[in-house]
Amino acid sequence: MNLLIINPNISAATNARIRDIAEPLVSPQDVLEVVSADSGVELIETVDQSASTVLAVLAMVTARHSEVDAIVIAAFSDPGLQEAQRITSCPVIGISEAAMKTAAKTANRFTIITLGSELGQAIKKNAHTYGVSDQLVDIKILPWTVAQVSADPKAHQSAFADACQRAVTEDGVGAVIIGGGPLSGIADAIADDLPVPVLDGVRCAVEMALMSAQKQVSA
Repeated sequence: MNLLIINPNISAATNARIRDIAEPLVSPQDVLEVVSADSGVELIETVDQSASTVLAVLAMVTARHSEVDAIVIAAFSDPGLQEAQRITSCPVIGISEAAMKTAAKTANRFTIITLGSELGQAIKKNAHTYGVSDQLVDIKILPWTVAQVSADPKAHQSAFADACQRAVTEDGVGAVIIGGGPLSGIADAIADDLPVPVLDGVRCAVEMALMSAQKQVSA
């Protein structure tokens, strides 16, 4: 299987974190590519920045979809996802889409912990598009920029863990999503300390991509 993960921002550190999550999930004979779109945005934090990456994402999808078995778009706003799904011959999965659908199957109620206050409404809109808005209890935006957390994720892990615990205690959720490509790895780092599943969008998307590709092969 050939899996292409498109990171809509141009952060090399984000690419490395995405690869760290994805690589253990694929077989040794599989081909995994993690590449940035030519978006010119270092880290996506606003709706406008997310929108500015769509053309670059779609250009890469158009150029590569016939060469691969599945594509993952690895930004939590899922830029260009619906358009990409309409033009490809292979499954295209967004990390927000995958995380929300996985959470909805895992629990009756879930919360998203993320960064970027301007992206909250876009995430809610996506939840409605994916048919899970009734199960999404809250989107909790932590008070740091993506750049700050990306520069030192370990220093912020306890804050994410505390936010997850509050979601469980105060909102009664059965699953929590840590949302964002640059945040890849935080969910895995704190999962053992929490009483409910803590979902990483990249992990969910890669697992969904692998399943989708296998279904196409067996069809």
